[in-house]
Amino acid sequence: MKNQHLVRLGSAALAFGVVTTTVAGSLLVMTVPASATGPTDSSAVTQTWTDAQAAIGAGQDPDGTPDPDAGEFSGMTFSVSQTKDLTDQGITVSWTGAKATSPSQYATDYMQIMQCWGDEPAGPSPQQCVWGAPSAAISGRTGVGAAKRDLVRGDDPAQDPTLTGDQADPDLMLDPPVENPFLKAYRMPFRAVDGTLAKTTIDLSKQFDANSSNEVTAARTASDGTGQVTFETQSGLEAPQLGCGQDAAAATGGTVPRSCWLVVVPRGSHNLDGTTADSSADGRVTGSPLSASAWRNRVVFPLGFQSVARSCPIGNAEQRLVGSETATEAVTAWQPALCGLGTTYGFSQIGDGEAANQIVSDVDGASRLALVTAPLSAADAKDRTISYAPVAQSAIVIAFTIDYRLYPDAPAKVRDGLQALDLTLDARLVAKLLTQSYQADVPGRGASEPTIQGNAASLVTDPEFLALNPTFVGSKSDTAPAGLMVALGNADANARVWGWLRSDPVAAAFLDGRPDEWGMRINPSYRPLALGTDPSVDSFPKADLTLAKGGDPDETGYGTLDMRPYMNDMHEGAYRTLKADPNEKDSWNPFGQPKGYTSLGAQVPGSRFLLSITDAASAARYSLPTAKIVNGAGEAVAPTPASVAAGIATMQKSTTPGVVVADPADRTPGAYPLSMLSYAAVNVCASSAEERRAYAQFIDYAAGKGQVQGERQGELPGGYVPLPRAMVTDATTVAARLVDQAAVTAVCPEAAAPEAEPTATPTAEAPPVSAPEDQTPASPDLTGGTTTNPTSSFPTAVTPAAAEQPSTNDVDQAAAPESGPDHRTTDQPLAVTRMGLAAALGAGLPALGIGPFLIRRGRRLAMLAAAHV
Repeated sequence: MKNQHLVRLGSAALAFGVVTTTVAGSLLVMTVPASATGPTDSSAVTQTWTDAQAAIGAGQDPDGTPDPDAGEFSGMTFSVSQTKDLTDQGITVSWTGAKATSPSQYATDYMQIMQCWGDEPAGPSPQQCVWGAPSAAISGRTGVGAAKRDLVRGDDPAQDPTLTGDQADPDLMLDPPVENPFLKAYRMPFRAVDGTLAKTTIDLSKQFDANSSNEVTAARTASDGTGQVTFETQSGLEAPQLGCGQDAAAATGGTVPRSCWLVVVPRGSHNLDGTTADSSADGRVTGSPLSASAWRNRVVFPLGFQSVARSCPIGNAEQRLVGSETATEAVTAWQPALCGLGTTYGFSQIGDGEAANQIVSDVDGASRLALVTAPLSAADAKDRTISYAPVAQSAIVIAFTIDYRLYPDAPAKVRDGLQALDLTLDARLVAKLLTQSYQADVPGRGASEPTIQGNAASLVTDPEFLALNPTFVGSKSDTAPAGLMVALGNADANARVWGWLRSDPVAAAFLDGRPDEWGMRINPSYRPLALGTDPSVDSFPKADLTLAKGGDPDETGYGTLDMRPYMNDMHEGAYRTLKADPNEKDSWNPFGQPKGYTSLGAQVPGSRFLLSITDAASAARYSLPTAKIVNGAGEAVAPTPASVAAGIATMQKSTTPGVVVADPADRTPGAYPLSMLSYAAVNVCASSAEERRAYAQFIDYAAGKGQVQGERQGELPGGYVPLPRAMVTDATTVAARLVDQAAVTAVCPEAAAPEAEPTATPTAEAPPVSAPEDQTPASPDLTGGTTTNPTSSFPTAVTPAAAEQPSTNDVDQAAAPESGPDHRTTDQPLAVTRMGLAAALGAGLPALGIGPFLIRRGRRLAMLAAAHV
């Protein structure tokens, strides 16, 4: 796990240029599917296997004999969700028209996916691909050599000439060991972008290993011929051996960000020599996908990366910003474009409380602008002029990576082994997960606590869950999530989640100790925390102090924080959900030095079950599917642009003018209950004239061109919803007032000195604020009219202008699309839960008819609450 995924604190001052590259001479036949919700310049690409083969001139033996699997492959079509402006993120690779993967294991008919570098128009060579570092668990489910780089003489007639004879490639032969000087062994070497050739196991491990590789060893195809997997793209920062996004020489001179490749190798039912898989000892397809006969069936996609080598110009003015995580992805995307305006904005992601404290502190050098989701407290804002500008609409979501693990007689048995893309959770289910109320979430399965022993073994055996998610009925008895991953610390986002739980009558009752309809009760360790009534809770406590250990007398025992560790932030939670690696450290290693509990690593594809509370932008970055949650109206609502905008529209005016806050009790149909609105909060009088100009420029950009949604640097990333026109007007009004000397002087007499602020002459370091295209900045006076030089008092927050002004970047909430960006997921194994089939079916099958009841019950509660208002 890379450090930059674990900790994202500190200044993020680097900004990168945007250069579009093309792959010269490419013959790939590609189509860009229409998308109602994605950017208009979506770089999604679709191509057929047949067209891909024509482009690379492959698909048959050297003697002209068709590949034995060509008939099955010919009907396949592959799609990649994004192929340009990539960074370290997730993209969705999907396919149709394929033959279903063999049951249980990866014996036949599956996909192998990898990232490669290479400058040739037709694509990379096998030596240029990151491959051959699988987890031991997944390698054991494929045929001999299918997950490796090893080549065996006699296995592949098409590869054999390169191993021996006149055409032998010396790079393919491994040096024989001293103890057996006549041993002949072969391996496809890896050649890094810098020319380094790695053949030995040790040299390859220096380039990549099972923890750092993004290869997909095997991806399953469903019985209907479709499949989908989330693939992690790695830039040169994550994978320097590939160099994607690093400067490379352009054909026309100068440099461009290096492009890379995505390669999909379909595996059929035949071995490399043309024999059928059932002729192998274990009945599985054998041989490396890098061997010639398998490699010729590849499908390649060019990948364009954002530059990782360009920074802000030396000599730029510098301004520090601080704020909460819900704005991090947006600010990071805007930084490169802001860089070109003459100011380098460094952003430090810090806690909400610390951000509020910093902008009102007396410490020199502290930022006077913070990105917040709630107004400063009355104590912090006392006697200070704090102005709030809305800059980003987003949401808190529950992201997941789940594979169906179903018994053969399960109602949805055709989904077995496939990734789940649909999940529904209500408030009480989330409350159960956050309070370790399932047996599987307590060390030792809560063997010493009678209440826990009387509860459901895991989420998938809870009748309430199965009622809302009937496709999980018949899940295998050891299926269970690795808890619900949450971030450490106090945050307004956490408080928002608890507010949602308290607003739900049945969730609040559960948190207060009352059982659900099936007798399940809260873990007693959480009862003293008053989670159902205390509005000050803004963290996710892990209160169960149970220790558990196995049979080794040397075991010291592991606790909740070993079994269910905190994430550093929501971004890490999203990344670990992508990798299906919860970092559980509850496996005793008696051979360690010293002995101790260790992690078994990422969960195995086909057996993954992870949930995390994260922000919508992080989930979108890693293409994670997100759960529908039941809102106050009793509807299961996904975090789409329309539902998030509807959720923000339900927010109520706060005691701070110009700032709205969530109403947990709201029951508006179609509204997503965990929508979040981020503000740029500026301490006007504590800011210098130079800082106010820089802050105005930032707000002006954020509310203007920064609201244009897209994949390029400077645009609004996925997971955010563009501001409505009224909020754009509010934000640009704040920006205009920050650079209006008369407005500032009216509330900050100390700013009246002549040297305080030159109001007209721009400088190279800090150009004047520019409005979004087709929008002229204007400040409303107290009567509702506008003036370019208002002399009225600077309000602590701005009310909407009387007349909204058009902007090319405006997006009206009413016109928000009905469905969100395509979200997806990825890999890995599970927490152990043991229940018999009879118990699972006994709880699950009756629940098939309860799902509609739960939704209707929510609507009924909404009507009852409305009747008592």
